[in-house]
Amino acid sequence: MILETERLYLRYLEEADALRMSEYRSKPEVAQYQSWTSYSQDDAKRRIQQCQLIKTMNQPKTDYHLSFVLKEENKMIGDLFVEVVNRKIFVLGYTLDSAYWSQGYATEIVTAFCDYMKNEQKFKKVLCYVYNDNVRSKKLLRRLHFVKFDESYYYDDEGYMKKL
Repeated sequence: MILETERLYLRYLEEADALRMSEYRSKPEVAQYQSWTSYSQDDAKRRIQQCQLIKTMNQPKTDYHLSFVLKEENKMIGDLFVEVVNRKIFVLGYTLDSAYWSQGYATEIVTAFCDYMKNEQKFKKVLCYVYNDNVRSKKLLRRLHFVKFDESYYYDDEGYMKKL
């Protein structure tokens, strides 16, 4: 386990997560805000195998996913994507099963992970990119004091930044 909050814990992905990851990432309402339209169990297995090769959370030019689990049900409800730009900056993405939207879980895990990356890994800045039509996610980032710094018409997204 990497960190624990009141209702969640964050851990490394395990091979047993492939089916669950594929289930929530394939929901149309989840996929519409991501770069995929469907996410097979084989896609999840490949990504999990890639992530298991990562040995440190702060190695520049690496990216990985982490699983966040609802303690009460011991159920994976989402994942974080982390891309380490350099020793001071990382990019964060999050995918949450739509069955758990609007319950504060994304706020809880993003806040805790940013604190962890600041205090334990010594990062100074986090970036997030969100599709323009993902109103819920943009509200989350603004509530957590992220500031819009960029807009891409090519990707139809916005970049948000927060100093840690």
